[in-house]
Amino acid sequence: MARVTSIRTLVPAVLAVAALACAGVLIALAALDSGSSDPATGQSTPSGAAPSPAASPAATGNPGPDDDGALNEAERELAARLSSFELTDCVSATAEVTNSSAARGPTSSAATGVVAALRCVPGIAGSGRPPAEVIVLGYADSPAMAADAARRSTATVDVGSCEAGQTSSEAYLLPSRRSGTFVCEAAAGRFTAYWTIDRERVGFIAAADDPTGLITWWRTFDPL
Repeated sequence: MARVTSIRTLVPAVLAVAALACAGVLIALAALDSGSSDPATGQSTPSGAAPSPAASPAATGNPGPDDDGALNEAERELAARLSSFELTDCVSATAEVTNSSAARGPTSSAATGVVAALRCVPGIAGSGRPPAEVIVLGYADSPAMAADAARRSTATVDVGSCEAGQTSSEAYLLPSRRSGTFVCEAAAGRFTAYWTIDRERVGFIAAADDPTGLITWWRTFDPL
């Protein structure tokens, strides 16, 4: 009988210990749930509340990974073809170049047959004096480029040679095997040149106050 009495008094004690242990676990879980932190902010959030979402690029004002300086697809393709050593900081110029109401002179930025255009800053020049900027014209195809170049040549009143700093329309061939049309206009304090690289279906426009410096720069300018 003494043995049975000992077992009966032990059972309530074990149950009491188990109950206290369960209560401790529940209290710990409640504390963890109420003190969870938001991984985006590092601050605690109340139980049941969703963590605040991370700020989007648009909300912070920073460009997202797909933001490419507002260039459209055709402009991005044209920019990807250019040498980053020769031309940098390119921005869209398509709207300006394709404006049908703009004056279309021999070396004006207004062009026909262009699907994309950029306004870029020249890199460090190997020789000569680079212009402040270069307009790059991406033509739809070779016939479109030839038509625009022919229009410019026809509108030019040839009085000499571009190399001499005079208004002229010429064909060129450089040792780098680049060839195309070269049109230049001379005015008081300003010398503007338009040229094509025929095999690439691309045209360029640049201006400076020093004809000799611009032509010398152009001879070593290799943008593609």
